[in-house]
Amino acid sequence: MRYDQAKKIGEACFWLGLIIELLIVIVDKSAYMNPLESQLFRLTFLLFCIKITLTKYTTKEWICILLTGSILFVSYLIHEKDEAVRVVAFIAACKGIEIKKIMKVVFWVTFIGCVLLMLLSVTGLYGSISMTADFGRGSQGEQLFETRYTLGMGHPNALHGMLWLVGMLAFYCYIDSAKWYWFVLFPIMDIILFRLTDSKTGFLVWLMSAALIPIMKYSKKFREGKGIYLLGAAIVTGCIAFSMIGSHVENTYFTTDSLMHKLDKMLNGRYQSCYAVEAARLENWKWFAAAENTEYFDAGFVRLFYWYGIIPGILYIAMNFYLLYQSYKEKDSVLFCMVVVFSIYNLMEAHFISVYLLRNYLFVLMGFYWYQPFAEKQEFEGYFWQVKGLFR
Repeated sequence: MRYDQAKKIGEACFWLGLIIELLIVIVDKSAYMNPLESQLFRLTFLLFCIKITLTKYTTKEWICILLTGSILFVSYLIHEKDEAVRVVAFIAACKGIEIKKIMKVVFWVTFIGCVLLMLLSVTGLYGSISMTADFGRGSQGEQLFETRYTLGMGHPNALHGMLWLVGMLAFYCYIDSAKWYWFVLFPIMDIILFRLTDSKTGFLVWLMSAALIPIMKYSKKFREGKGIYLLGAAIVTGCIAFSMIGSHVENTYFTTDSLMHKLDKMLNGRYQSCYAVEAARLENWKWFAAAENTEYFDAGFVRLFYWYGIIPGILYIAMNFYLLYQSYKEKDSVLFCMVVVFSIYNLMEAHFISVYLLRNYLFVLMGFYWYQPFAEKQEFEGYFWQVKGLFR
């Protein structure tokens, strides 16, 4: 088989695996319980592995893949969560695929999927249009039942969060052609959705995105200066530090005059909930998490270390800082905004820490940027030998 034929087969496997992973995420947001989910995960893993075997990698790239894969394989053997290995296969398989093409497919499949779920719910064909529940807003433990809209997404927070992510994808794909009125409509949509969902987290991160993206697009001073990127790194660091403190401080959540109690009250008791899970407390984190660590709670960074352990958690955080560096290097304003605002979202929600790889679009971006340093070195070495040949 010729290399160009093998390359086409590998790319076809990649696109098929990508679309299946996206559809799994959409189905998960619906009311349908997918009985084939585990089998589909195995299928996409196989498809990404086929793409890897049919792709040319340098020795250093293979070392990077095998080293990271070995660490997360050990992690999988201990905590038995296969997404730790699947994510390495997905990121490695992204080599050679244009990032804008991937992100446009991710955007359109996610957008169409969300629209279909909303249409099915409002027409009464499938899925609930709203839900009535106690969302924990009652005072002093008092139950307060409220009705909020879900539009087929299962939960009001999921509705607000998914549409925010669709907006972020749209800006990443089409920021160069974005008109001024996009930046006016974006926060208006946030306000309308907030009226429907009453999701404070979704409203906050959407509003931050709506402010940060146009600033980075229209201000050359911010986009090309170091200061904003250093501030972004400080915000990401602060989110991680707050999560660590929140999962460690004892006897403060129930002391009404303590700072942590006041801060956690603003976050609707998220850290009180995760602190109640003993293995989620900072002092009980392990290098690789135990298999019994399966409980769900908000506070994404805490769930990251609770579900997977310290070493996988450090790898994920390092990935975030590496993407921040690439956003500065490439002056990629939307990538910068995504890393920063995703970290703030991760402080309060655990949407990205999931068995569903393509809930987290940073993995797609990492799939493009992980091999760029190796490619740049190859280009430099090739240019060096061409120049050297002129003097022979």
